Amino acid sequence: MITTLQEALPQRARRKDGAIPTPTASGPPQSAVVQRRFSRSPCACGGSCPTCSAEQNPLGARAARDGDVAPAADEAAPAAEPAAAPVFRDCTEGITGITDANERLETARQRAREFVGAARRALGAAPAAGTTYATALGRHFIAPTDANRATIEDTYRQILGTLVPRNYICNSQNICGTEQAFWIESDDLVHVCRPFWELSPTCRAIILIHEGAHDVGIGVAGTHPPNRGDAQYPAGNVAPPVGETTAGRMDNPDAYAFFGAHIWRDSDTGRTCF
Repeated sequence: MITTLQEALPQRARRKDGAIPTPTASGPPQSAVVQRRFSRSPCACGGSCPTCSAEQNPLGARAARDGDVAPAADEAAPAAEPAAAPVFRDCTEGITGITDANERLETARQRAREFVGAARRALGAAPAAGTTYATALGRHFIAPTDANRATIEDTYRQILGTLVPRNYICNSQNICGTEQAFWIESDDLVHVCRPFWELSPTCRAIILIHEGAHDVGIGVAGTHPPNRGDAQYPAGNVAPPVGETTAGRMDNPDAYAFFGAHIWRDSDTGRTCF
């Protein structure tokens, strides 16, 4: 059963391609009013993957941190008592279909905060040729000037402000369809859907940054910017195509999400996460 709040969720909005999503037969009735909505497609691998529960081919010094299992602790150090996960709005088993949604969402939120922190620390300095930082800047933000980097860092500061428990609500499939997560302007919440739980921890964090970027005004005017994996923003070790600009990437939510992950991991991720 879905909550009263979800029954009264703001009107379904247009997807980035302009089509109006169609709810399932058991979902709420379609409204004539259209809200802006920004969402992800259903699969983290791109195409038709059966599951994306673990990041494949993790690279770099932080690779061990990309899985659900934490690295072994130093036996000489006392074990810290894990902090209790926040109780996120409507993240119950009946809504999410899993028993540990609060824990998974909190893990993603904390990792997203780490990605943002790593990006902000890096952006405070000029890039040195051949470094991960220089590669990540070129791949995700093309050729930012000192002033551009300062603006990008400030956008990350604003995104960090969205990565708080009160900014999230879990939705059932009656509301979501095949979407992983989306932000709605009218209620200013990031709505988390069942496909989100199937993603790798890295992809979950990437999506929270993407939606947080929308929340602070990135990529909300006109057509949705190209997602990572599109021809204009190829995934993996591929240079940006001719015609892509720093200004365009600075208004692209995926640029912030994947740059942060790239810096934190010490390498890019080959996944597109949508």
